[in-house]
Amino acid sequence: MPSYKYKAVAEDGKIVLGRILATSQNAALDSLKNDNLQPISIKKLNEKKKVYKKINYKKIDKENKEEKRREAKRRKVSQMSFKEILTMDVNLSKKVSTNDILVFANDFYILKKANFNNVDALESICNGVENSYFKEVLQDILFKVKNGEKLYASMELYSDVFPDMFINFIKVGEESGNLETSLLYAREYIEKSDNLKKIVVNTVVPRIAQFLFIMISMFVALIIGVPLLQRVYDMFGSSKQIPKATLIALDVARFLMDNWYIILISILVICIIWYVYINTSKGKYFKDKLLLKLPILGKLNRNILVSRFFQAMLLNLKNGMRIQESLDVAINVSKNYYFASVVEVSKARLANGELWYKPFEEKGIFNKMTTQMLDVGMKSDLPEMMDKVNEYINIEIEESLKRFTKALPEITYLFVGIALIIFTIVVLVPLINMYMGGFIEMPS
Repeated sequence: MPSYKYKAVAEDGKIVLGRILATSQNAALDSLKNDNLQPISIKKLNEKKKVYKKINYKKIDKENKEEKRREAKRRKVSQMSFKEILTMDVNLSKKVSTNDILVFANDFYILKKANFNNVDALESICNGVENSYFKEVLQDILFKVKNGEKLYASMELYSDVFPDMFINFIKVGEESGNLETSLLYAREYIEKSDNLKKIVVNTVVPRIAQFLFIMISMFVALIIGVPLLQRVYDMFGSSKQIPKATLIALDVARFLMDNWYIILISILVICIIWYVYINTSKGKYFKDKLLLKLPILGKLNRNILVSRFFQAMLLNLKNGMRIQESLDVAINVSKNYYFASVVEVSKARLANGELWYKPFEEKGIFNKMTTQMLDVGMKSDLPEMMDKVNEYINIEIEESLKRFTKALPEITYLFVGIALIIFTIVVLVPLINMYMGGFIEMPS
């Protein structure tokens, strides 16, 4: 592909010099304009005369194998032949961490702020990436971008590497012509998502482990301890019986042991049915609506979703898009079917001359404060007001996180407390009774 040397003016008025690969001079001009650069001059570089060397068949074979491995990653296993699966290079260490994506987003944002075009920015980042698999992915994306593909379209091929929301923010940035700000939002999204995940894990996992430990201890005590108690009662010829609650619990434990495979199969069947259902359009709609309507977690999910939506809307409105066009692009920041359906209703209402944000209020996604602020924004400066609304929503997100981290331990303590009460009645009371000699009541 021909290489062109260019001189252009950036948005801040600085003169930028560089090189670009393009199929023609017009294609090079279009590429520069897409990167918000105003060309001053562009000149095709002379291609060096090719020197034909002896063919290196080993190198060609190695490159072909690497290409097959990359292709295999993009294809589903069900589409691969048995021979391809056997010859596929499986490397469990090929993992891209959240920190790798965060560093990539930060570096890309800095380079775009310094008026690098996408190709030069990706080349600079590739040279500094230490993760070999991630470097391979970025090099493949770089190759596609050089050949005229959109950055977000290239990233979509690696949805196992880049989060869907991250790709959607890149898409919004490219479509709106403000990739730099979009990268900033994408970086913030990754940081907040990672922090939220850590908070949830640190809060939930210890509580679940505590609850499971108590339940397993109860089960073991029932299976081993209660029959032992019964033998002690019988040995002393006591007329007293083990408490009925203990015997009922023992029957339940024995039933679980005797029919564990039936219970396991039932759970698996229910999980499979649920999985199949939520992969239908109706099921996805129901699941996504449920996620936004949950008592405590629902408000947190709604606020996070609305914050991402407003960030995307702001990008579009600040770049001169109309509200209708902004809604068309901003809908991609969410994979939530229920939210997407509300956006579609909003677009239809807007086409009929109605207020675009009313459907969000009717469906409980926007609260009254948000709606009132948008009312004021529609009469004055909508982007400025949406920026203030987003600040307000971010405060709500922090408050929701505090409520979530406070409520979750209380809920788990409730379950643990119930389990301890049952354990005390079923196991400890008979043990204490035996220890105190209450079981010895000799027949007359």
